Amino acid sequence: RGDAWLLLPVIIWGNTFPTAKYVLGILPPTVYASTRYLLAAATLMAVLAWRQGLKPPRRQDWLPLIGFGLLGITLMQLLWTNALSLTAASKGAILVAVSPIWAMLVTSLRGHWPGTRAWCGVILSFAGVFLVINNSITVVNLGGGSLLGDLLFLVVAFCWACYSVFSPPYLARLGALYVSAWSMLFGALALAPFMLIGLDDVVWPAIGAGHWAAFLYTAILAGALGYLLWYEGIARLGVARSVVYSYLIPVFALVSAIVFLGEQVSMIQLLGAAVVIAGLVLTRSGTRT
Repeated sequence: RGDAWLLLPVIIWGNTFPTAKYVLGILPPTVYASTRYLLAAATLMAVLAWRQGLKPPRRQDWLPLIGFGLLGITLMQLLWTNALSLTAASKGAILVAVSPIWAMLVTSLRGHWPGTRAWCGVILSFAGVFLVINNSITVVNLGGGSLLGDLLFLVVAFCWACYSVFSPPYLARLGALYVSAWSMLFGALALAPFMLIGLDDVVWPAIGAGHWAAFLYTAILAGALGYLLWYEGIARLGVARSVVYSYLIPVFALVSAIVFLGEQVSMIQLLGAAVVIAGLVLTRSGTRT
């Protein structure tokens, strides 16, 4: 049952990349990110009220929760949606998957120095990232129009890594649902004013039922309920046995982008994806905590 709890959010999050790409074909990135996370935050707060009641944060927790919201929602989602509008969903899923590598580099700066095996995994993963972006092993092709989107996805991965490094003490003390709900609310409120950018460009009559369904999928299933399923799975299996499931997210995203968006993924990029995941596994096995 714990495996099922983890597999469901992995499938949901893997399909979020092509689904969001479809919505971004008709909604500007700022409008999409703002409305999506306002709905996601409302959903999580409703679940929190149902399961634990709405207790406001204590004075010492306000600043950290606001900071997590600004980092993990406001900044990260502005970057994520703009990156996805500039580059392929399949590439984005692979590039975001390197967040554990960034996390290891951040923790090493805080004094938790990893072993040689972990550093070999870092080098291997970034070699895979280069293959995914460059799409060649014989020439350098970094001048493509989607390079900015690719680099933004790497910054997104860095933001999520920082959230992952600094949030565990609060997750342990306050609970994952509490931290996720309040930080998402603060982040969504800070994101809301960006809705005004591009709002006049939305052609509302052109938004069909499929776009609305995709929007609700990314807001409620991926933006809110996916986190609840993920944390339920971790509670049942533990972090060490659960982390391997995160490696499946880019796999589902690749398959979904090819099937639903018709994206073309070269053998070089598939090789790069395999190298990235191999580097992640190597890094994980060489990191004690």
